Amino acid sequence: MKIKLSELRKRSFIEKVALHCHDRSLYLVSVILDSEERYVTDDKGDFLKSFNKLSLQAKFKGLVIGKMVLRHQSPYDEMIGLSEEQIDNTLEVLIGGEAYAFDSSGDESFH
Repeated sequence: MKIKLSELRKRSFIEKVALHCHDRSLYLVSVILDSEERYVTDDKGDFLKSFNKLSLQAKFKGLVIGKMVLRHQSPYDEMIGLSEEQIDNTLEVLIGGEAYAFDSSGDESFH
């Protein structure tokens, strides 16, 4: 399922934003809303994507986000013959959200 970035801007709170790291540092964005994951698109319906994760983070400036994570899943297990059901090798690293809303210098909020 998808949601447009312009629709996200109308929301008062976003549970979680995930930047999915793919091959060659390509990032796609998904959000968790009402316990459902949706990929974020632009107004034309194209997936929100970039080779620069900071430019994607900046698109969420001013929005209240519970967590922002960098998510990576390695194809290694599948390459050596393990099934996806056996092992979930998803790695998520917290890179923003309420915990990062204000830095200690008193500058404006990034998220």
